[in-house]
Amino acid sequence: MSALEVRKLGGGDDLADAADLLIRFFREEQFDTPDEIIRRNTATLAGLDNCGLFIAEAEGGTIGVATVSLEFGIEFGWGAEMGDLYVLPQWRGKGVSRQLIRSIEAFLKERGASFYQVTVTPYARDAHDLGKFYEGLGFGGEGRLILAKRL
Repeated sequence: MSALEVRKLGGGDDLADAADLLIRFFREEQFDTPDEIIRRNTATLAGLDNCGLFIAEAEGGTIGVATVSLEFGIEFGWGAEMGDLYVLPQWRGKGVSRQLIRSIEAFLKERGASFYQVTVTPYARDAHDLGKFYEGLGFGGEGRLILAKRL
């Protein structure tokens, strides 16, 4: 593998490759979010101080993307959710995800976060065995039920 570089993008950066990978990720994971919404939300996220949009680059191209968003709560103070993590199939198993995660963790530590979580959809858990992958990185369930309501 050529030199791998991970960097955080900001609102003034070219976000096209990151958005393209997020669109690909959403399609592969069977989400139906329209492309224009993914592009718009990618641009918004990149411009927020309490969020991070990270890309992994190698061999002259963007090969992975990850997002994280901070929130503040009474129980733990600053915490976060890694919302998305995607690496092109031909680059999987080569440490790209781990490097993206290390960059996210450094970003979160700089901002005083005490924890972060990741949500694994049933499809991703079954199709990619992501439960074991994340457990191997130190993530674990606490038995809490997370419910969502669309607004």
